[in-house]
Amino acid sequence: MSLSTSAPACRRGLRSRLIVLIASLALGAAGLLALAGPAHADCGPWGVTAVNPTSGPPAGGTAVTITGHDFTCSFIGAQIDYVEFGGTPATSFSVDSDTQITATAPAHAAGTVDVRVRNGTGPLSPITTADQYTYTNPGPAYTFTGFFAPVDNPPVVNTVNAGRSIPVKFSLDGDQGLDVLASDSPYSQATACGTGTQDPVETTTDSNSGLTYNLATGRYTYVWKTDKAWEGTCRTFHLKLADGTDHTALFQFS
Repeated sequence: MSLSTSAPACRRGLRSRLIVLIASLALGAAGLLALAGPAHADCGPWGVTAVNPTSGPPAGGTAVTITGHDFTCSFIGAQIDYVEFGGTPATSFSVDSDTQITATAPAHAAGTVDVRVRNGTGPLSPITTADQYTYTNPGPAYTFTGFFAPVDNPPVVNTVNAGRSIPVKFSLDGDQGLDVLASDSPYSQATACGTGTQDPVETTTDSNSGLTYNLATGRYTYVWKTDKAWEGTCRTFHLKLADGTDHTALFQFS
């Protein structure tokens, strides 16, 4: 009598324990999913919504902040592992968060390109106007207004006796300091003598060597010592500034 009445009770107890166990496992699995991150459906596709700054020099090296979404899909192991600027891989980058990447722009020809990202197993982010980055050539840092007397600007050919010192005067719109010349400037190159208009270089009293600046006139002067061996030849004088611009004057030596 006692055995028959205890069996149903035992089965009911077993079912209760199984229900509790299954519920515990379900709760545990839900907790693990919550800790792991978003579900697959919530992870991607990744996209770029802004870049800052939006431009830089063709030489590259600019630090660019890329804003977007789904950059760190940790649940499926799909964190962004590739960033490109117009098809050229970024010099370096770091995924800062799900919505931000910091990348170093690579060297690239001047023009506007798309900044795109992807995971190694996925497609590149869609092209939008928001992902555009422009490589721009910087303008001259100095305002060069041409050479002043006694030197004439091209196409006029300056005629002068070889071996003479020539004061080359120019303006950069005020005093820009004395480090305005490129490291290899000025210099001259032998060129073929043309048949253009000629003008003799006037005799002056400038004798200081190197580069000087006259505060009263607002002009720079570089006294260029020519070589007597240049007699009977023609040369092009190059004044290359620190901003990369190159300004020339033509000379014929007698």
